[in-house]
Amino acid sequence: MKLVHIEGKNNGTKKCVISLGVGKPVFKLTLQRLGESLKRVGFDGDYLYWDESLPSGCPNQFEAPFAFKSYCFIKAKELGYEQVLWIDAPCVAIRNLAPVFRSIEQHGYVFFNNNYGQMMGQWSSDDALAMNNISREEALAMPEIPCSVLGLNFRSELASSFLDGWHQIMADGITARGIKEKIKTWDEYQEIFWNNNSRVSQDPRVCGHRCDQVAAGIVAHRLGMLPYSDYLKDIHYEAKPVKRNTIILHHREFGEGIAPLSDIYYRVFFKTPFVDKPRSYLRKLRSVARGFRTHA
Repeated sequence: MKLVHIEGKNNGTKKCVISLGVGKPVFKLTLQRLGESLKRVGFDGDYLYWDESLPSGCPNQFEAPFAFKSYCFIKAKELGYEQVLWIDAPCVAIRNLAPVFRSIEQHGYVFFNNNYGQMMGQWSSDDALAMNNISREEALAMPEIPCSVLGLNFRSELASSFLDGWHQIMADGITARGIKEKIKTWDEYQEIFWNNNSRVSQDPRVCGHRCDQVAAGIVAHRLGMLPYSDYLKDIHYEAKPVKRNTIILHHREFGEGIAPLSDIYYRVFFKTPFVDKPRSYLRKLRSVARGFRTHA
């Protein structure tokens, strides 16, 4: 675990961003880029991250996939932080995080709206739902909670209850893993993740199993916690483009290298609004003009 005071000194802050990237060199690179983005947007809290090993006591990715997230929250809480924001390593901050932390302060938590219009029932296994006495139809009416970014205010009883429940359900041996049997290989892990060969359900509406998000969605539903924030976007998902109020950007990396932060900022703040959009608008105008000439 490493702790970085973003402002260069210990200012006694009770706010922190937490993240983890263990196993591949590219994960360390994304953690460094995330930290750089926090500095660039003027974050006034601390940055707590794991880049060498999982938190103490945390099960591995085959035993309970992504269980490390609740362990990281617990460690931050033990260190005395009160407002804690998890951000997946491939994400970057593109604007100041103050509105996000105000949301955490006001509501006790921040969950982000799903950009893809998906429900939890599309990404949960039969075994996980049965373990929690939830029918498929019930799950299809429950919002999926994106766990790439989420924040908790530990002065809030609701947030503390969520973390306790999330941590507990991730350790039940089925909900996070998605199946009753042990996972032995990465190929089997991928089968579960994407429901290949109907590994987690015969229901054609089921696309796969999303481990931590299923667990978070179940606990949030029980506590009446709903996603509400639009500050998070995915740079690769053109149907829901980056907006002026976007604060955190999901930037998945698909190789061994990563896009430099300066390149991401260039794309978001210059190329997309001042090059790509005008070019697209001109193409549409030319198409309309050709239509007028054809019917003239």
